Amino acid sequence: MFNEKILNYDYDSEVDALYIQVKDHPNPKATSLTDNIVLDFTKKGEIIGLEIINTSHVLNTTVESLKNINSIDLIVKVTEYQILVNAIFTLAIQNHDEFKMANATVINDNNIPFIDAKLATI
Repeated sequence: MFNEKILNYDYDSEVDALYIQVKDHPNPKATSLTDNIVLDFTKKGEIIGLEIINTSHVLNTTVESLKNINSIDLIVKVTEYQILVNAIFTLAIQNHDEFKMANATVINDNNIPFIDAKLATI
């Protein structure tokens, strides 16, 4: 079953980092999914956000194009054994939309409880 939520995001072009915020939480825990992708969550295992460092490199695009994000679809699936994140970005580039993806799958060694969520920006 999917939980659909609306996301907020902030792209900082000076440091080439994108943060996708699912909800506010004062003290999130973080787990690195790759060298450039970090998932933030609560102690109860609720998703707080996703950070992508070196975003232009991860998405194979330019810093300038990341200033024109039309939408983000974020799918997070957590099982007893693994965490899967799939982020699909729609970027407005030269009068057309381009789709870029970032994916990560890691072992669930933080014991995050089961999640099957589809999250999206407007």
